[in-house]
Amino acid sequence: MAKVIDDESKYNVKIVERCLSIFDLASALSRPFTVQDVMTHLDINVNMSYRLLATMVASGYLNKDETNSTYTLSLKVLNLSNGALSSLEIRKVALPYMEMLNQRFPNANVNLAVLYDGEIVQTDRIDSKVVPRTYFTPGKHIPFHASALGKVLVSEMYPEELECMIEKNGGLKEITIHTITDYEVLIKELKKVREQGYAVDRQELVLNDNCNAAPIRNANGKIIAAVSMSAFDNYISCEDMDKNIHFICETARQISYFMGYNV
Repeated sequence: MAKVIDDESKYNVKIVERCLSIFDLASALSRPFTVQDVMTHLDINVNMSYRLLATMVASGYLNKDETNSTYTLSLKVLNLSNGALSSLEIRKVALPYMEMLNQRFPNANVNLAVLYDGEIVQTDRIDSKVVPRTYFTPGKHIPFHASALGKVLVSEMYPEELECMIEKNGGLKEITIHTITDYEVLIKELKKVREQGYAVDRQELVLNDNCNAAPIRNANGKIIAAVSMSAFDNYISCEDMDKNIHFICETARQISYFMGYNV
């Protein structure tokens, strides 16, 4: 195995590897970054940091703020993101069923998410007809412990994987007063999700907003995505969300069927 790794690593181009690491750094930070950030993250000197950043700015993948010498990802990166999302087969299968659910419940948002690199990534959202359209960026990350989508996607993880994910995300952070912040409570919640086949979020991510989510599985029965329906309680009451859980489960079942899952 070591020989295979060595054989593959000899083809790595170090400068390309470092540029890609800058993308990772930019996506991990919730602020513009500096030369010092790059030096620390890549463990390289100031001259190399400047050269890498200058190359990425010249190529159009980074923007530089000349007033304070900070850097941000450019819209050119968004094109790459959209291209990656477009290649996801699950989106092509799921969107028609999401549209049908949205037509049945026009007061609700319908959402699709996947688990990627330890993050819950929301790939799509169909907005409700009653709430003014809000800005949505494909690829938005949402906290797994405070969302129905996230609970579904991590529900069948091994404990070691879940603990690593919690550590990577800086713990179970409180987002609203209803957010689960205790590990043992989360474990019980995920056990419940596995047993009932769906997850709920009752004001855990956004106050006065409730959500139901269900898993989408592939031919091997593995959870590959989650679909959800969410609404503010002045448009769909919490009681009605409870009554309508079977609709999101049926939507997920139909999508799973076309992904090859059949029980």
